[in-house]
Formats: sequence, C-alpha cells, structure tokens
Amino acid sequence: MATIGDSNSPSTNTVYYDALLSTTLNAYRKTLYDNIFKDSAFLAFLRMSDAIRKQDGGERIQVPLMYADNSTVKTHGGYSTLDTTPQEGITSAFYEWAEVAGTISISRKEERQNSGEGRLLNLLEAKIKQAEMTMREKLNNDLVLGTISSSTFVQDTAEDGSYGLNPLGYFLRKEKATDPTTTSVGNISGSSYSWWRHRVGVLGSNAGSVSNEDFSLSSDSYGDFNVAMRRMYNYCARGTGGAPDLVVADQVTFETYENSLQTAVRYMNTKMADLGFDTIKLRGATCIWDEKVPDVYSGSSTMTYGTAFFLNTKFYELFIDSQTDVITTPFVEPENQTAKTAKILFMGNAGVSNMRKHGVAIDISQSIVA
Repeated sequence: MATIGDSNSPSTNTVYYDALLSTTLNAYRKTLYDNIFKDSAFLAFLRMSDAIRKQDGGERIQVPLMYADNSTVKTHGGYSTLDTTPQEGITSAFYEWAEVAGTISISRKEERQNSGEGRLLNLLEAKIKQAEMTMREKLNNDLVLGTISSSTFVQDTAEDGSYGLNPLGYFLRKEKATDPTTTSVGNISGSSYSWWRHRVGVLGSNAGSVSNEDFSLSSDSYGDFNVAMRRMYNYCARGTGGAPDLVVADQVTFETYENSLQTAVRYMNTKMADLGFDTIKLRGATCIWDEKVPDVYSGSSTMTYGTAFFLNTKFYELFIDSQTDVITTPFVEPENQTAKTAKILFMGNAGVSNMRKHGVAIDISQSIVA
C-alpha cells in the first residue's frame, strides 16, 4: 500500500484509511439501498409498484385527499347552464417524519488486526452487510408490525419520545371507529368521519364481536375461506380508485389461501418471482406473506388467529426524504475514542390518502386443512 507522507507521520495513514473507508462506503450506498428494498417481499413490492415517493423535507408529510364528490358534474345539454358552485371535499392528512439510524464503527485495534488495504476493505464489507441486514429488518418490522400497546399497533418510539414509522396495524385496525389508541390517523379522526375508515372482515368463529365490521363469514373450509378472501377484496374495490393490488398475510394464512386454490389457477407475480419471492394472485392482487404480520384480532405478535392486510398502493405510499434515503456519512473519529464511525440514515414514513380502499381480514382460523 502506498503511504502518504514520510515514515515518521503515522497520522497520514489514518487520513488515508479514513478517506478510503468513506469513499468505499459511499460507493456502496446504492447497493446498500437496493439490497434493503429487494430482500423484503413487502418493501420490494412497494418499490416495484412505484409506491415509494421521494419528498424534499417539510415540517411534516402532507398527503392531499378527497372525501367528497364534485357536485357540479351533471348531465349537460348544448345550452344548459353549468354549475359553478365552489367545491369543498379536499383536505390533507399529515404524517410525522420518522428517522431510523445506525452506525458502522471500526476500532483502531480492528484496523491494526486487519492492516493492509484488502483486509481492511473485507472487514468493512462484513460490517456493511451486518448493518444492511439489520436496517432491512428494522424498516420491515416497523412498517409491518410496529409496537404493541394495549392490544393495538402503534409506532416504535425513540429515547427522546419521537415516534417511528407507521405500521400496517396503525392504519388497518380491528375497531376502525373506536380504537382508543389510534382513532386519529394522519391527524383525521376515524370516529368522527366515516369516510376515513378502512374495511374490516371477520373471517372466523368470532363473528359479531367487532363493531363496525363490514362483513362476517365463518370460514372453516377451503371453499368458505376462498369466498371470504374474495369478498374482502371486493369490499376494498368499492368506489372509484380501483381494487387492492397487494395482500400481506401471515405465513399460515398465506398457505391456507394457496391450498384453497385449484392448481390450475395458482397464478403468480412473475416480477416478484424473479426476485425470489413466492407469490400467488387473489384476482388482481399479489399475495405475499411476512413473518412480522401480527394477529390483529387478538392484538398480539403471537398468531392465535390469522391476519391479511389488503392494500391499494395508489393510496398507500412510503414517503422518503430525498436527502435521507439510506444515506451514509464519512467516517469520523471522536476525540474520546480510538475508533472511526460512519452513520447510516433514513427519514420517511408510510402514509394513506384514502382509507376506504384498504382493509384487514381478521380472526382467520389457523387450522383449516380441507
């Protein structure tokens, strides 16, 4: 390795290594981002379906939404007078920015143990992969499961009390109008405004136990379960804006739906298959499973009853700050440590612009076998 400066200046090697590590980490940044968003089925689908939107900062994430039709749209004749009544029905949902951060550190001892450019870069690569896998797990966990509080699903919290990413159960709750923890979603109260409520289907033996459910259908056979899943899909497809394009279920629910289909009609999403994910189709929606999907009916991460989230990614998006989309910072050595540290930073949050186009199927039996 070439040495900068004379042999009596050990700090020049430190400067060289700092620049080498920082440059290498920065060059790997796109691969780091790609790997994080392609190795989770949920994140990969969001990226593939253009449900990730970059935004240049702002105090909060503002998402415009429509809650009423334009009453001036009517049948018109050649000399009819057009209605010019000013229209309301447009408002905004607001979501707070959430931050996720990690660090990659290399101590002087590690640096000396791996002296030589090649060995040092191998050490850096291992640490990058470790951070990459942990960041992916954190983003996926927070967006799918979140934190459980009083049997409801809320954001993780930082040491200073800041809220983390909005999980699926924050939007799609068991009690869509009376949930005491998350009645207000996006700064809009679902208990006050019926147009800001998602769809809920109870698919098991606890029919009638949930207030404001859209339908109940006890499903203890493949045939009944298949009908119930399609009914949930149709409820979410009501009105303008199309049908769900993604169903995220727990593993057993995914397997139950797969087993309920005839072999001849088990279609898959070929793009997701190319990424290595097993998928099946529910009409126009891609079905995937994620181990972090919780039991929404029981309010637990332990699966007593299955859950399937129905999403329309036209109206569910992951907003990311354009300057903090899994970025890396240069390696810096603090005054009080013999180690160099670089940061990995992410800032964003999930947001919904039309609650009626999404739904959650709950109370799904985990023992349907025929």
